[in-house]
Amino acid sequence: YPVLGHLPYVDIFETVRRDRMNVLDVLLEDNKNEEDKNNENSYQRFFFQEAFRNLYTSIRYSDTIEKTRVLLLTSSIPKEGKSLTNILLAKTLADLGIKVLLIDGDLRKPQIQVRLGLNNLMGLSNLLIDSELSYGKVMQNVKGYKNWKVITGGITTPDPTKLLRSNRFKELINEFRESGEFEVILFDSPPVLGLADTLLIAENVDGVIILVSLGFVDRDYPK
Repeated sequence: YPVLGHLPYVDIFETVRRDRMNVLDVLLEDNKNEEDKNNENSYQRFFFQEAFRNLYTSIRYSDTIEKTRVLLLTSSIPKEGKSLTNILLAKTLADLGIKVLLIDGDLRKPQIQVRLGLNNLMGLSNLLIDSELSYGKVMQNVKGYKNWKVITGGITTPDPTKLLRSNRFKELINEFRESGEFEVILFDSPPVLGLADTLLIAENVDGVIILVSLGFVDRDYPK
């Protein structure tokens, strides 16, 4: 399988999941606290930023370049860092001037709104339930990033697989593509193993990226 990149471990993200912190606030605070540009945090930040730029370069040249590319980034089991990775990849694209839409496809335990300090009053599930609702009504801006839009998971529903299997889901992805508003569309999702949700999303995207957390996940799971 093609390896698109290697993402280094970074100390400043250690408490993001545990304390349900805003990823962008963590980065901003880290920048404010950095007085010595040669300290260890500076090197960590440089390497992870370069790693994400290299990841996008690998994605871009992995196949023919489309006008709009729809990608799913997921993992085999929970707690491998896929939501954090999706956010940092989206941030990297926005920093590069690329118009990106990040969609939380985890309709069971949506996390993107927590990690970005957004509300989750309306999101993807609302769009799938109400065919009259336009995505512009649920799309949110990320503060400080004019190129970065987000659609959160929305209200929880008893049967997410039914919504993701619907024609409405396929129609929505086509709407995103044809709008011309985005160059890259990223989907976050539940882990692959044990749930059908991610496979249903995967059927409608251009590519799937599997995050493999070294030293954490059994090597047989990603296979």
